[in-house]
Amino acid sequence: MSTASTQIQSLTASQFDTPDAFSKFCHNDGKPHGGIIDGKSVRGSMNATFETIDPGSMEVLATVCEMGQDEVDQAVQAAHLAFRGNGVSGWRDFPVEERCELVMKLVELCERDRNVLLACEIRDGGKVSELAEGDFAQIRATAEYFCDVAQRIPLGDGSKLQVADNIEGYTYREPWGVVAGIIPWNYPIVLTSWFMFPALLSGNCVLIKPAEDTPLSALYIGKLAEEAGFPPGVVNVLPGRGELTGQFMAEHSGIRYISFTGSPGVGQHILRTCDRHGTRVKREMGGNGAAVVLDDADPQLVARMIGRHTNQHFGQTCCTIHRVFVDQKIADDFIDAQREFFTDLKIGYQAEEGTQLGAVINATQRSRILAAQKETVTRGGQAILDGGIAEVDGRDGYYIKPAIYRASPNINCNPDEVFHAFATICPVSSPEQALELANSTPYGLGASVWTKDISRGVALAKQFRDGTCQVNCHNTIAYGLPYAGQGISGGPGAGVNCEETFTDYTELKAIYVADYPNE
Repeated sequence: MSTASTQIQSLTASQFDTPDAFSKFCHNDGKPHGGIIDGKSVRGSMNATFETIDPGSMEVLATVCEMGQDEVDQAVQAAHLAFRGNGVSGWRDFPVEERCELVMKLVELCERDRNVLLACEIRDGGKVSELAEGDFAQIRATAEYFCDVAQRIPLGDGSKLQVADNIEGYTYREPWGVVAGIIPWNYPIVLTSWFMFPALLSGNCVLIKPAEDTPLSALYIGKLAEEAGFPPGVVNVLPGRGELTGQFMAEHSGIRYISFTGSPGVGQHILRTCDRHGTRVKREMGGNGAAVVLDDADPQLVARMIGRHTNQHFGQTCCTIHRVFVDQKIADDFIDAQREFFTDLKIGYQAEEGTQLGAVINATQRSRILAAQKETVTRGGQAILDGGIAEVDGRDGYYIKPAIYRASPNINCNPDEVFHAFATICPVSSPEQALELANSTPYGLGASVWTKDISRGVALAKQFRDGTCQVNCHNTIAYGLPYAGQGISGGPGAGVNCEETFTDYTELKAIYVADYPNE
């Protein structure tokens, strides 16, 4: 195997020592963390709490209050008042420069408290430091990009058209008002930033519902938003379970727009609920990403690169690679290299030096993954690495071994998103067969083709039925290009990270003005 191949490693942990400031934040003077509504901490009328834990050690980090119907009502009212103002200018009337100034002040405070937010990602979210640090960098990157967009895309009146002899017309663009982000547990800081900054900069007031497994970063950012000087009611944080707090938000007609990231089933339920009262919904709902490896690729090199992407956040990444279609001429060498890559992964606690595969987020996910491993064999997959529960000395967490399976083109042994270091490898006879198999899924978030022939790769990539199509790379994002899904993986709207994301958080009206009729 070449030196270049062996240098390709999975994302890896550096030693992370929990800062005292994080421990103090979690302890919260011995009280449960309330939601943040109208600039105040709110315990919640349901008198219900839940614990958020470190998935790699089972240590309880903090106790958090669950927000109910009354708190959703309260937050919507506060946000609506902050949006319109109470006899004075509301958030919608702030000049864009002032909104940008507040957003960048929030970014500076996040960077001041970098280690606390990294602890949220590593301890609460279970990430290794190499990934957590990259995620943290997205706070500034997202804010700077959308500050630039907000200053280039004007709201208000558009250009006027003469539509009849005495009638002129023009567009009028304005923020929705009160918008909500339902954030998943796998990338809490990234996806909170991707929702919050374009929504705020386009003039909306926001309700953030973090996942119950990872609520700490949103609660901390909400606290920093108050310190940054955001008016009360502009940024609200409503922790709670999706089936309660999330459902109350979906049912609330005062929320004009919801950005949801999560599973297809939940996203479709939210869409149906919101449709009853006309709330718009932007959805990103997971994937079952494919990689097509052509016969001219170096099987050892590409196997390790694909392995790195399959194991990103231990496979708990929506667009990651879980299905590989490799030319049969190089399939055996590819499989051998994948087996070696996954066998060599260091399974351990996510905050300890060298860990590459940590615990999954919770017991439910562990049960789902173990069941999927068995189901893959039942469907005809041949185990290359058969997965199962992993043991880590001194740690009582949700640890699972990686699993890879050999598949054949005539069976579908991997139909659903599994969300772990899990993949099926299917030898194919041609690129056309690989493409057909890659597209034979209701998902459509991300796919890639791997080849030395760039032109050939681009031609194939354009035929993927996915929102993000890549050649010799995967899990790729860039500000200015949309990240969105097709099929059951997403829609409508432009996804995230592009100019159209900003306009998604606005509504467009047509205004017609005629001369007053002669008497």
